[in-house]
Amino acid sequence: MKKLFLLGLFALTVSFAQAQSAGDIRLQVGGDFGFDTELFGLNFGGEYLITDNISAAPNFTIYFPDGYNASTLNIDARYYFTRDILQWYGLLGFTNNWASAEYMGFEDKNSRAGANIGAGGVLKFADNFAFNPELKYQAQKGGQAVFRLALVYLLP
Repeated sequence: MKKLFLLGLFALTVSFAQAQSAGDIRLQVGGDFGFDTELFGLNFGGEYLITDNISAAPNFTIYFPDGYNASTLNIDARYYFTRDILQWYGLLGFTNNWASAEYMGFEDKNSRAGANIGAGGVLKFADNFAFNPELKYQAQKGGQAVFRLALVYLLP
């Protein structure tokens, strides 16, 4: 019974295996958590594979703090080390964070730009769907580590 289960699991894994290639497009939606600010946000993004191993992955996060507005734009470049069902990558990119608050009729706005560095993976669980866990550090004044878990749709 155990051998039959392992054989079935292997067959399922092989049936989902399809290599990524240049020109592939992926869309994602997920959640971000900033460890320093302790804020949760909703993230929307995309990815375009420039080559089989290099992609551009812009994404935008809207955070939900009490009493003010906050958002982040990331434009990352990813380098994929593997191209199987589990695709590991390193990333390097640009980030810009915005925050605004209004208190007693006065509005305070600020913006911080910096760099992203991190790693993540794309784990395919169906032909066109995958999970995308990612951990990166946003290096800027008052920088922070950010964890993302997203659902990815791979356009056919």
